Amino acid sequence: MTMDISPTKTLDVKNRLGECVLWDGRQSTILWTDIESSQFWAWHFPDAEPQSFQLPERLGSFALTDMAGTYLGAFESGFAIFTPSEDLFQLIAPVSAEHKHLRMNDGRVDRQGRFWAATMAEQDPKGEEPWGTLWRHDRGDQVFPTLTGFKIPNSLCWSRDGETMYFADSPQNTIWRYAFDPDKGPIGDPVIFAKTDKDVHPDGSCIDSEDHLWNAQWGAGEVVRYRPDGSIERRLELPVSQPSCVAFGGPNLDLLFVTTARVDLSEEQLSNQPLAGALFAYQIDKTGIPEVVCRSV
Repeated sequence: MTMDISPTKTLDVKNRLGECVLWDGRQSTILWTDIESSQFWAWHFPDAEPQSFQLPERLGSFALTDMAGTYLGAFESGFAIFTPSEDLFQLIAPVSAEHKHLRMNDGRVDRQGRFWAATMAEQDPKGEEPWGTLWRHDRGDQVFPTLTGFKIPNSLCWSRDGETMYFADSPQNTIWRYAFDPDKGPIGDPVIFAKTDKDVHPDGSCIDSEDHLWNAQWGAGEVVRYRPDGSIERRLELPVSQPSCVAFGGPNLDLLFVTTARVDLSEEQLSNQPLAGALFAYQIDKTGIPEVVCRSV
């Protein structure tokens, strides 16, 4: 089934690379990052104007913490605690600061409250080296490498029961499914969950209340809902070609928020999709689950 519906709300914020959208129900606020502009965005839903905060370096992803308004972020050079409204930033665990071809990218909190985030290579001109590593943050400055050998790690999320981890390498057009142990993390060999066409790259994902996976598909201009067996349940068409991440939010968790990007689009492409880089909110007949708060800080 293909859904061609109009957004309930569109914020034309013109993000260069909007990413990692999260709903914080404690503050009724949708949060996201514009990676390439080193900006953190917050929109107190539904009436206020969105706010942006300048950051000291690029932020790939972030996690909610017990302190509302303070976050654990996967920044360009590593893991950091930051409070954007107070311009506070503390790098606690560098993982890529000495490797200038790397930066941190996609991340999410598991069902146990630990923040996982991955590095990616962005200065490999041929895109041939699988430099990316998935890191687990435990407590304070304790971080541990787990999976390695990826180019652009993405789509990180967990099933409702936490026993399955989903993870993608965007250039390989593949989302994998891993068995997940609460103490050991991903175990065994991954199983292919879904494949996309050659020019369609799986980006950010989230899980809904029916344990289906929603994935933003970069290059296809759509969000796809997958059943737990990996078959496609529906497609949501967008007016832009580069959706990057998805999250459920709103008071009833029945709004699907989608970040998008303008980066790498030509002037002609931008003229044909003037809303590229916007944040979209869609009223959906499905609901999400609350975002897990990071408990390792």
